[in-house]
Amino acid sequence: IPPAAANTAGSTENKAQSDAEKAKLPGNSDSSTYNASGKIADDKTIAQREGNADSDQDDAEQEKQQAAEEVSEQEELQLEQELQQIKELKARDTEVRTHEQAHAAVGGQYAGSPSYEYQRGPDGTNYAVGGEVPIDVGVINGDPQATIDKMQTVRAAALAPAEPSGADRAIAADATQKIAAAQAELASADDEDSSEGQSRVSASFSNSESSEVKTAKSEEQTRDVEVEARAGRIASFYQLATSPATQSQFSAQI
Repeated sequence: IPPAAANTAGSTENKAQSDAEKAKLPGNSDSSTYNASGKIADDKTIAQREGNADSDQDDAEQEKQQAAEEVSEQEELQLEQELQQIKELKARDTEVRTHEQAHAAVGGQYAGSPSYEYQRGPDGTNYAVGGEVPIDVGVINGDPQATIDKMQTVRAAALAPAEPSGADRAIAADATQKIAAAQAELASADDEDSSEGQSRVSASFSNSESSEVKTAKSEEQTRDVEVEARAGRIASFYQLATSPATQSQFSAQI
């Protein structure tokens, strides 16, 4: 019997050792839930880690969503600004083209073709933001009436747009001055022509008057000679009629 008891003690020791080895084996759930003090710790740690991971993920997602919303707002604001800029450029383009085409249409032969200054819009389109039309503002030398006609056209072309610019008004003022100068030149030429005509009439009248005087004097001289000759004949006749006959005969005899 005593040997049997020894076996029993050995079995008990082996069992205890087996339990201890089991406790050391990986994958044994009992050993993972107790610390040295015999308290449950790993489950709480794992739960905390999982909770922290979920919280970090939520924060990242929220930040990402917030950033996306900010980008979307910025893009929307930029898009609105671009659309407003395009609208303004289109309005300016229409205004500039209408303005310059009015100059060219009224200026006729004295105006050139419009040229434009462009600005590229956000949509990639070029819009006219400035322009000009060349126009001939020179006078026509030796022909004031032609100058007047030309400057009237130039002035009308300068003031043709609905809202003339400062440069347009300056050109119109210059054309007005040239019209006034040409009108003065034209009036002066008319006065000279009138004076020359009066001089020619006076000269002709004077010449005619001189001819008539000469003719009158010539006729008067002719009459004087004839009168004197006639008077001489009459005197001779009376002298013969009153002289004695003897004397006449004597005279004849001698």
